Amino acid sequence: MGFPGIADAFIAEAVACEKAVSFAIELGFHSVLIEVDSLTVIKKLNSTLADKSIISPIICDIRAKCASFEAITFSFVGRRGNEAAHVLARVGLQYSEPRYWIEVASTSVERLAQHDRSL
Repeated sequence: MGFPGIADAFIAEAVACEKAVSFAIELGFHSVLIEVDSLTVIKKLNSTLADKSIISPIICDIRAKCASFEAITFSFVGRRGNEAAHVLARVGLQYSEPRYWIEVASTSVERLAQHDRSL
């Protein structure tokens, strides 16, 4: 993932989820579905227990931001079911600053997203 200074994939997934939630707030969404391919992160977000892991501050921040939505769902999607996200992440690594695709993506990514939805 493209987060400078984050070498651990577990932390990177949590940070990516946190950024997705923040981005959805900035865009003014009222209802969101966040799909993550880290089952551990999903379990921590969906748990009512206090988190005591290394990603505890990130999980707490995400949970606090959930109050900004009428509905928010965190769902696990295995790598096989989110190829479009992985392609976008690889493309994003080519840039020195974060990039966001809103409503429009390349044709190849659109095709992958359609394929992901059919799984």
